[in-house]
Amino acid sequence: MANTFLLKIITPGREVYNDQVEKVTLKSADGEFQVLANHQSVISSTIPCIAKFKDAKGNDEELFISKSLVQVSNNEMIISSDAAEFEEDIDEVRAERALRRAEDRLKNSENYNKGRAEAAFFRAKQRLALKKSNR
Repeated sequence: MANTFLLKIITPGREVYNDQVEKVTLKSADGEFQVLANHQSVISSTIPCIAKFKDAKGNDEELFISKSLVQVSNNEMIISSDAAEFEEDIDEVRAERALRRAEDRLKNSENYNKGRAEAAFFRAKQRLALKKSNR
């Protein structure tokens, strides 16, 4: 059996994932980073991205995570995220509407908070990218 560690992904509403994994790949504002078993203790943050991990059985998994705090300690990783969704949980129609709404707000940024519109646009793009990549 490969070296594994416990991955927990939680949101305010539910525990999304709780099992052993071999590796996790995420994105921060500084770029992509990967965590393997026995990683040193660290606290980091992520940007909205498609998180990738290999479970203990060797299966590659992907899910969308919104901005998150990540804690790695004692061979355990906890991702506390505003939102986390596997591809099958993403409502494509809702995500498309969110993308169009964000695009409209960016075109009329004098009427909206540009930073919030950009964040909404990026989240919607990531969710749709995951949904469409698994077809």
